[in-house]
Amino acid sequence: MQAEVHLIHQSDFYQIRDFRCACVECSTSKLEQCERFSICFVRKGYYEQHVFRQQQEMHVGRVLVTKPGIEYVIRHIDNQPDLCTSINFSDAFYLHLQEYLSGELSWFFRNPDLQSLLLTSPPEAEYLHQQILAAVSGGVKLEVDDLVVRLVDAVMRIMGNSPVPAALPENLKRHHLQTAEKAKDYLIRNFHQEVSLQQLADHCCVSLFHFSRIFRSVLKTTPHQYLLALRLHHARLLMDSTDARVTEVAFQSGFQSLEHFTTSYRKHFGTTPSASRMGKGQGDGQYSRGVKRG
Repeated sequence: MQAEVHLIHQSDFYQIRDFRCACVECSTSKLEQCERFSICFVRKGYYEQHVFRQQQEMHVGRVLVTKPGIEYVIRHIDNQPDLCTSINFSDAFYLHLQEYLSGELSWFFRNPDLQSLLLTSPPEAEYLHQQILAAVSGGVKLEVDDLVVRLVDAVMRIMGNSPVPAALPENLKRHHLQTAEKAKDYLIRNFHQEVSLQQLADHCCVSLFHFSRIFRSVLKTTPHQYLLALRLHHARLLMDSTDARVTEVAFQSGFQSLEHFTTSYRKHFGTTPSASRMGKGQGDGQYSRGVKRG
């Protein structure tokens, strides 16, 4: 098995690693161990992780949360070598996370048979993932730390509400994952501009009808809802980290009117942009309660 693993950023409580598979034929790894609590995203390609009684298929639109100390085997696919981002956290941070979420996520942390969890990655997590990679290249540690904490919060909040993703049809996995990858990357790069469905389909070199079906099947939402979520979470980040006026935030995030922005923001976050900035929002950033999984 051939792979390149690079440490691209290190902080007091986490490390970010870039994993690039270079397999020229299908191969299965030896038994490996995950030493740290980790969150992993696939930027490109496809692989399978076998852990305990689970087979988890990792590709674009999914995020894998893994407990420390588990053993697993990876099967790499030769015609779709994977490119991944893995964020590995310190033992002290993991212990703090367990304590902080002891009520909401006890079903996950206290279940020894639940060693890792595969989730549908929401647009917010994908947006923050890309922001982290961009910030790493800029070298501002505090900015990266803030984004990583936001990402952990985003992933933890969906764990009780996101069903385990079903396996995709073989034809879709083998021939159309690149379409979803290209579309997601295009939306993340261009969410502040007007984007049409035809533009996306043309960018991915797929017919309009097939593009919509592929996008929904892989990313579990429509292109419009994905784009709207990217804009809203970019706006929230600007509201939290800058002094820009609400109108400026709206237009910098791709909204064409302040009314549309305010209505969409309130519907998604349960508070207005101004109230969110003032710390009055009650629905923004709280973990789901009373949801059980396992």
